[in-house]
Amino acid sequence: MSRIKRKCQQLENMANVVCGIAKDGDVIVDFCSGGGHLGLLLAFLLPKCKIIMIENKEASVRRAVARAKSLENAIVYQCNLDYFNGSFDVGVALHACGVATDLVLQRCIAVRAAFVVCPCCYGGVRNTHILTYPRSEVFRGLGITAEQYYFPEIGRASCRERV
Repeated sequence: MSRIKRKCQQLENMANVVCGIAKDGDVIVDFCSGGGHLGLLLAFLLPKCKIIMIENKEASVRRAVARAKSLENAIVYQCNLDYFNGSFDVGVALHACGVATDLVLQRCIAVRAAFVVCPCCYGGVRNTHILTYPRSEVFRGLGITAEQYYFPEIGRASCRERV
């Protein structure tokens, strides 16, 4: 299957789930939105919702802003996701890299928002000033190190090899 076909299927599946839980008037945040593929699709499909796209890369923000011009319910902010402090009802993230997926989940839980998340490669997960691993009490209780938790060889292989 081609990369573009897989991307379209991912976008369609994410959008279907979000459309199933979003209500008129909801604020939906697309974290790590890149060029806006998911956020813009949601803005088109959910015209009575406000879609906020958060991205830290300037070039991606420029592309998203240019693409969003005809959508009155979409806005793009350039910032790191942990600096976004707005309130929202639904958080989404498609391929948020490394610890970003866990940061998105943490933010959604903190504001009691629903979330629809499809993670990226976990080979990039590492302790930060905000998050430490393992995240669950069960794994922490096992006394394993963060390095043992990461499964670095398995994570790298799963990102790059077909089974």
